[in-house]
Amino acid sequence: MRRSVVIDTPFVAAGLARLQAEAFSEGGPGYGAQEVVSTSVVQQSLSRRCEDVRINGQWGFPSFSARFSDEAMDDWLLDVRERCYSPGEGTWITYRVLLYPDVPGRLEVFDEELLTQGLFASSGSQRSPSDAATWKSELIAFPRTADNIPEWMWATLRAEDIAPPLYNPELRTVDWDNRRRPVTDRGTDFTVEPTVIDPSLEPGVFAKISKKLFGA
Repeated sequence: MRRSVVIDTPFVAAGLARLQAEAFSEGGPGYGAQEVVSTSVVQQSLSRRCEDVRINGQWGFPSFSARFSDEAMDDWLLDVRERCYSPGEGTWITYRVLLYPDVPGRLEVFDEELLTQGLFASSGSQRSPSDAATWKSELIAFPRTADNIPEWMWATLRAEDIAPPLYNPELRTVDWDNRRRPVTDRGTDFTVEPTVIDPSLEPGVFAKISKKLFGA
């Protein structure tokens, strides 16, 4: 069973209220519905979203022309995942928004990639999992320590012989491919050009990475 966490902060509550207003207004994706469920996998190099609506007790898709504004949904989720980042621990991968016309909605988050396209309407239809390059990009933006990278992510990286970017708690940086960038409380600071790491000066660090990745 997948474990989810419900995030309940003033920032999230304000965003959910804005989405509720859009969803159930005329022309919105949930107009005339009793519930809207929007599930987004949000990554640095790839984002995917699917929505289900319940009308008269039946689940289906929203109208093709009905959609949330980028500001209300996409930009908000990007802000949420930055705010949720914990240096060395990472941020959430999948975000599920549940909206109702007459009661407050909620935001459930998962530290895994949900692949089913649709909660009910298209159950059984699976996307392909992300490849190692996608996870490498994600770990550069929201780095984790080796112990906080889940085993399924390690397996993908090992299968393609890719060493993951790692959070360096001593320097508060992300280290990858002999490069290093500073990390803030909201993720990697891409305004700073990366510096070059000399592996010969840090043998212990790189030996640990090799052991965790390749088992040697």
